[in-house]
Formats: sequence, structure tokens, C-alpha cells
Amino acid sequence: MDLAHDGWTRLHASLEENLLESLRREAFAAGTAGTRCLLDLPPVQAAALAMKRRLIATGILPATAVAIQAIAFDKTPDTNWKVAWHQDLMFPFADKVSSPGYELPSCKSGVHYARPPLEVLEDLLAVRLHLDDCGESNGPRRISPGTHRLGNIPSSDAATSASTHGEVPCLALCGEALLMRPLLLHASSQATSPGHRRVLHLVYYSGQSLPERWHRSI
Repeated sequence: MDLAHDGWTRLHASLEENLLESLRREAFAAGTAGTRCLLDLPPVQAAALAMKRRLIATGILPATAVAIQAIAFDKTPDTNWKVAWHQDLMFPFADKVSSPGYELPSCKSGVHYARPPLEVLEDLLAVRLHLDDCGESNGPRRISPGTHRLGNIPSSDAATSASTHGEVPCLALCGEALLMRPLLLHASSQATSPGHRRVLHLVYYSGQSLPERWHRSI
């Protein structure tokens, strides 16, 4: 898999086990499928900065890249969720957006979200740090290779586009990181053998300065 062509790849995160354990202990709330806006949490900050250094060293991110989002996802018997085919288009900002090209403003739990322009979306990279092994039975993320190059796909066309381009399950071992462009179509089925499937989902921005401020930027 090639990040530029396929929209995703995988690498070993090379993070210390004590940091991974701190993330498991502090970033995940019991009985909750996902917790957003975690970049203020010290172990999440440490992981985001460590991953940024790793990605800069491998040439995947430029030195100017910043982490702008962190979400903790889990899939357990109590939170055995599924998600239909979609792109990640909404991201957190410091204030309600007002600049041209920033659309669909909303506010959730006191945080402002909006869909930034396509050129901004194309400069985002999601890094999914796996804190547990994720096999076929854990309800892994499924991606449709190459669909990140199709621009903003209407939600009504997402399933058809994914069917046309095919799908790949993204299996991972604990300590591995799945890298993907947020514009890549992806989905997730319920786990057939639900247990912990803890993932710290980080998003990095590597483009030019923007007229709107991200909610957090480290």
C-alpha cells in the first residue's frame, strides 16, 4: 500500500510501552465508544508529538506539521458500534468559522466544528495508533483504496464509490499505526468477537497557514 496512491499505509509507531499503557489508562472512558478533543491530555500530547517526530523522520510529514485532533475509540461488548462508508470532513476550530470555503459550522460540547476547504482536507493525515491487536473479529476499519483522490464525495454516493473501488480490512498489531488520508472512504462493522479495540486517532495538518484557528495545534 502506498500513501499517495492508495491513501493509506501502515508502520510501527515505535512508542514506549509505558506511554501506550498511560494512554490505555487515561484516554479511554469505560462504556464509551469515543472521546474527542483529547490533545490537552498529557499522555495524548506526548504520543502526538512522538508520532510527529517519527513521521517527520520518515519523510511522511514536513517539519511544520501540527497535530490538530485526537480521539480515543474503543469497541467492546457494551459499545459494539458500526459506521457506514464515509469521509472525515468535519474538524474542530477555536471559534465559529466565518471565512469563505469553511462550511457546515456546528457546535458540539462547546467545541466549534466545520468542513474546511478541499485543499485543507487534502493536507490532513490521520494516524490511528493501535493499543490492542485488531484482527478480523474485532470490527476493523475497512478502507476503499484510492478514493481519497476523488474529492468530496456526497454521502449518498459513498457506498457505490466504495463498491466500485473495492475494500481492504485494516488489520493491525498493538503498537502499529495506520496512516490514512481523511478523504479516503472508510467504514467499520460490528465486532463478531467484541473485546477492547482501543485506537488513538490523531490528525495532523501540514499545509499553509489558515484564516481560521484550529481548536488545538501542537
